[in-house]
Amino acid sequence: MKDIYRITGGAYSANTYILTDGGEDCFVVDCCDYALISDFLKTHGLKCKAVLLTHAHFDHCGEAELLQRDGAEIYIHEADVPLVKGEGNLGAAMGQPFIPFEPDIIVKDGDRFEICGHKIAIVHTPGHTPGGVCYIVDAEILFSGDTLFKLCIGRTDFPCGNGAELRRSIKEKLFTLGKDYKVYPGHDMPTSIFFDKENNPYV
Repeated sequence: MKDIYRITGGAYSANTYILTDGGEDCFVVDCCDYALISDFLKTHGLKCKAVLLTHAHFDHCGEAELLQRDGAEIYIHEADVPLVKGEGNLGAAMGQPFIPFEPDIIVKDGDRFEICGHKIAIVHTPGHTPGGVCYIVDAEILFSGDTLFKLCIGRTDFPCGNGAELRRSIKEKLFTLGKDYKVYPGHDMPTSIFFDKENNPYV
């Protein structure tokens, strides 16, 4: 594992994670605030090659298209593509900006690929949104978006949310991974798979 940085921004304090290959190339998981991310990249001499979206809510990808303009490819699950151009991204409902985009790469459960020297595996975890995914990186860490938080889970009272499906995703897909991955969520602080398997009151 190389360097990993966290930026928190936007109206709902979402997390963006930046991972490097030890050189100038990097990728990000979600896009909370383009200005903050862009400033960070410039300050550290980094070039963003990819934006891995955990889901299509505005606070995680409302400005991802700006990183795309800068040369990054956007990855998203096919089930969340309709949210990008529709009401499901919640931007209009929350009075927040959302710039529609055309994704470059459509991912699905079980996909594996490499970006900037990091090996990525996709776990489809619907419930918060139909196309919510978690990204396992280098078989060490897991980016959970709004699927799993420390001692909590993502909201399911938004359009397209499904509480039973989200809990099933966590119990049957994350808690059965058999490894205590460090979990970097879309909001708040990190946790781990084993800790929340034993202690999370919502699952």
